[in-house]
Amino acid sequence: MNDHADIRPENAAPIPADFLFDREHPVLPVPFTLYLAEGVFQGRGLSLTAAHLAPTPGAGLGPVGTRHLAKLAFNFQAFSLDLYPEVTVMAVTADEVVVQFADPTGAHLPQLRYILNSFIAGDFVSLGALLSYTGPTRVKPAKSELGAARVGAGALRRVGAMALSGLLILAALAAIHQRYTTSYEPRPVFITRQGNDMRATSPGQITYLNTGAKAGEVLYAISANSGDTLNFMLPCTCEVSLSDGIFMGATVLPSDPILTIFDTNVQVRVQTQMSIEGLTKAVNGEQVYLDMSDGRAIAVQVVQTSATSDAALRGDLYMPVVLLPEAGVLGVGDIGKPARVRLSKPIFAGLI
Repeated sequence: MNDHADIRPENAAPIPADFLFDREHPVLPVPFTLYLAEGVFQGRGLSLTAAHLAPTPGAGLGPVGTRHLAKLAFNFQAFSLDLYPEVTVMAVTADEVVVQFADPTGAHLPQLRYILNSFIAGDFVSLGALLSYTGPTRVKPAKSELGAARVGAGALRRVGAMALSGLLILAALAAIHQRYTTSYEPRPVFITRQGNDMRATSPGQITYLNTGAKAGEVLYAISANSGDTLNFMLPCTCEVSLSDGIFMGATVLPSDPILTIFDTNVQVRVQTQMSIEGLTKAVNGEQVYLDMSDGRAIAVQVVQTSATSDAALRGDLYMPVVLLPEAGVLGVGDIGKPARVRLSKPIFAGLI
């Protein structure tokens, strides 16, 4: 008898290379859109390791195993969020397309985990301060009806009641102070890589788009409503990232962002959209802070741009602004981290 005989069944199926991903994480019906250079796909389900998509005829995904740089777009009621993972095509059928994240623990993981956990909880919790109840948890017992209570016990109860009343008054004053001096913007902020935006200078339709253009070559062209064709060249040997909703044949208006150019210097940029009320408070002197997810509070300056003025003239409720921190406070390691905009009002503002 051979001690080293193979005891596996003859018809045993080989273990797939990606068996660790199979059913390890639940697939949730989170609404999202996946953009590739070859097409746009509507999401059916999402997990920490894979995305399930509705097939798009003619998208040209390529065979199984093909890798793509994708953009995951989430459009919520109050804000939108974009992630840029690299995906691998795992299955393509007439009913469904399945792609896996090539690096499940990449830079997109914190934001993706936040979205899935919030979806499971049924709501999106705030990134900053959390409300909690710190008062007494038991009903204050009624006074004893016994008339023979000792004077010492009654005095102790009175001292305890006074101490409890003092604590409640301090808690109420702290809540009033917090409500009067502090406010938060509803839209979250994400630290991104700094680049130069190229915007439409005239209304029209994009008739040419070449994201692989070299320096000096035409990057995109707009057929303006006036009948002219406007060509825009790539000014440097840089990386190019298309803005949301930009594709061949897309209609654009003046100042609409077309794409962003990144040079070799990796620096950070903080851009967000502030409400009219929040921007007015910042203009009137309230201090603006970035409350980072790691607990840091960074003072920033609100810088208005031409896009801010255009949004104000259109009557938009939210206007794009640039948040400028002190030099060196934010670094490359902060790219992709979420934050929340907090406005703080001095309690004696206008009285001194």
